[in-house]
Amino acid sequence: MKEYTLLPYTAEDSTAMWYSLLLLCIFLVIKVRDQGLFFSITRISQTDIPSTKKINAPSENIKIQDIITFAFRGFAFGYFVYKLLVHWYLIDALTPIYLVIGVWLGYTTAKFVLEFIIGLFWKSWRMLLEVTLRRGLLKTKAAFILFISILFSNYPPLDHQIYWGCIGLIYIMYYIVGYQSFAKPYQQLIQKRKVLFISYICTLEIGPLWVLFVLLNQTNT
Repeated sequence: MKEYTLLPYTAEDSTAMWYSLLLLCIFLVIKVRDQGLFFSITRISQTDIPSTKKINAPSENIKIQDIITFAFRGFAFGYFVYKLLVHWYLIDALTPIYLVIGVWLGYTTAKFVLEFIIGLFWKSWRMLLEVTLRRGLLKTKAAFILFISILFSNYPPLDHQIYWGCIGLIYIMYYIVGYQSFAKPYQQLIQKRKVLFISYICTLEIGPLWVLFVLLNQTNT
């Protein structure tokens, strides 16, 4: 008579399962609240709102869908970064995931405040809303890719350094391609303020990630 042995069910497996269920529930709420937004997110081959489509009057009111998609991005990106840092031995596996999500939330909030100040300084509040809408859709599509990878990572053999490294490369490549599509409608403005645009990318996009990486390396040494 054959005997079957089951792999031990660890606390880490439980965390992955609960986060997968949480993200799935949030994603289903998005579908119920706004099916147009849901199908727009799942069409990852279209990395942005088409550049030929003009957004004449984006809403200035924060909707429930905006908060839900923001939470979806935060949980998906936070869990992905946590797994990446753990497998690269930059943080301890006992580090709470909510700490990583909290850092992301603080960075995102500070970045939005700075962009808000710049928008008021340039007297271009409406353009800031348009940029926020386009970029938010791009980030949510990228978060959907992370969500799929998190679901697959519940299969234990996939939950290792190489897998999360490959997902990271896919995420970066998708974001780069999407960012080019996102920036296309603003090429003339970028050309006029090329130095300011490069400074923005280096200061608010690349700079914080580099500082975080250096601090983590110093902490481990």
